[in-house]
Amino acid sequence: MNKNCIIVLSVLLCAGLGILCPVLALSAPDVGQEGNAGNLIMSVQTDRAYYAPGDIIRIKGTIVDGNKQPVIADLLFQFQEMNKTGSSGTDGSFLVTVPISLVEPENMYRLVISSQKDGFPGRNISIPIIIMGEPSSLAPVPTIPDEFTTT
Repeated sequence: MNKNCIIVLSVLLCAGLGILCPVLALSAPDVGQEGNAGNLIMSVQTDRAYYAPGDIIRIKGTIVDGNKQPVIADLLFQFQEMNKTGSSGTDGSFLVTVPISLVEPENMYRLVISSQKDGFPGRNISIPIIIMGEPSSLAPVPTIPDEFTTT
């Protein structure tokens, strides 16, 4: 039985048109798993759906246990051969910025976020990051604000 469930929402369909939205990811144990209090649940949201070379990715997230109690955990962010460390606060939340290289070609990359806390199994999320030098004709006008919104 798979011990992880990863849900990634990156494209919404509206009136038959593909519209990019910020990435929202959730890493949680299987619903049927017993004793979920001993597991980490990590939810993550990026500020935009696509980026240009040299942009900054803003990542907001929370880490809780299976009882929805906040957890202070060590974090590792891996992107484009770069590792950045951090931790969640006493309320389980974190906000971090990750720079995008100026020299990497346009492509879809993966941002891997790992969380670790003594007494809990580690948790990983891999989310897509799209880099475009010039806006594509398929990309929407960037109307997503730099501020995070709650859903």
